[in-house]
Amino acid sequence: MIKEGFVLRKMPGMNLVMPIGENVKTFNGALMLNDTGALVYEELSKNSSTEEIARRLTEEYNVSLEQAVADVKKTIDTLREAGVAV
Repeated sequence: MIKEGFVLRKMPGMNLVMPIGENVKTFNGALMLNDTGALVYEELSKNSSTEEIARRLTEEYNVSLEQAVADVKKTIDTLREAGVAV
């Protein structure tokens, strides 16, 4: 789940997670995501499960479910470490 106070901004060639509101004071900079990371972020914003997100990845990209689950978990860990997800 994505914490409140963050938004995903999509621009040509990049996807940035930016702080808004009070988070601007405590979150330094922005977090750059590739397209897969942006998809995971968007799905987490909808409270989708790891399995649901992985299935979306298999629909969007030529990747096995096992690899998609591993990628989703890694991305969620990265978002948690950055303080964006819980």
